[in-house]
Amino acid sequence: MPAAGQGPHPVKMRIVNLLDDVSLGGVTRALGVFATPTLQAVAESRTVAVAPGGIMPPRDAADVFIIHFTVSWKRLLFLMLLRLTHRQARIILVEHSYTRAFEAQFVRHRGRFRLMLRMAARLVDAVVCVSHAQARWLGDAAAIAPDRIAVIHPYVANPGLVTVPLPQPDPGRPLRIGAYGRFCLQKGFDVVVRGFHAGHFGDAQLILGGFGEDEAQLRALADGSPQIHFTGKVDDVAAFLAGVDVVAIPSRWEAYGMVANEAREAGRPILVAPCDGLPEQTAGAGGTQARPAGLVVDFADPAAIAGALARLTPPALVAMGQAGRASTADCGPARERQWAALISRLGSAGRDQRVGNGAAR
Repeated sequence: MPAAGQGPHPVKMRIVNLLDDVSLGGVTRALGVFATPTLQAVAESRTVAVAPGGIMPPRDAADVFIIHFTVSWKRLLFLMLLRLTHRQARIILVEHSYTRAFEAQFVRHRGRFRLMLRMAARLVDAVVCVSHAQARWLGDAAAIAPDRIAVIHPYVANPGLVTVPLPQPDPGRPLRIGAYGRFCLQKGFDVVVRGFHAGHFGDAQLILGGFGEDEAQLRALADGSPQIHFTGKVDDVAAFLAGVDVVAIPSRWEAYGMVANEAREAGRPILVAPCDGLPEQTAGAGGTQARPAGLVVDFADPAAIAGALARLTPPALVAMGQAGRASTADCGPARERQWAALISRLGSAGRDQRVGNGAAR
């Protein structure tokens, strides 16, 4: 028999995910983790939209609030008010955007920027980073104690990736290098297009999928090259990846890189820029001592490109594809377990505090 006042089932915690852009995208789709049985066993979750740039927090009751939008000076006021109006709730900040490479390239006043990060970190109970590289940088930049920062890789299930056949390179045809995503400054596709147009990739073919504000610029840079093919928006990721031998991710900054994760899941070797969370994705299952799932390459350096291409022999492509697929075998379940553990720990601590406060009164 349950003790007096205790029901047969524990009351689930209440999670409120806060977004300022609920349009379809990687962050929004990744929230599906909270609808999985693993998370539903510990918490009830819902998503609340907040006004872009707004400072007023929602009145919704919750045990845990999870912030998914980018911190700014104006957003600090939002966090302050959220803390003041929900004193007993726990707050988790998920850092999707800021990275070491972003800071180096775009932050003019580093001291002021880092002050904002430190202030935000002090207003929340935990910070979730999406890669170990990002966590190392942010822990230093925002002076976050190790026990208040966690690394949980993002993951979105994509139908068909695990059944894409491994690369079947044919020495009789050019290597097919795929690159896909939003055509924008961050993704660095212009660097690869320039490299192809300059002849740095030999007779390889570039299969470029996506759309965005930089499409006209990319087409102009391609200048009609027969080696560069634009396929338009990628609606079927598995089909796109089945048509290439290797995937290039030349981002200027990238906290994690979902494209790299998708490519590995589809058994495609990856060529990644040497920034932020991308290099750690080249490690196969078992970490840095395992067979690599890809290579780190400076796409602006012809010698680095030549060296990478020389290593992409047919046997190496197959081995990297196998290593990449093996390294993603537990991506979804691992993410669910990590979120469940974090929410259970923070939520339980918050409830214990509320009970203690109630007893004191």
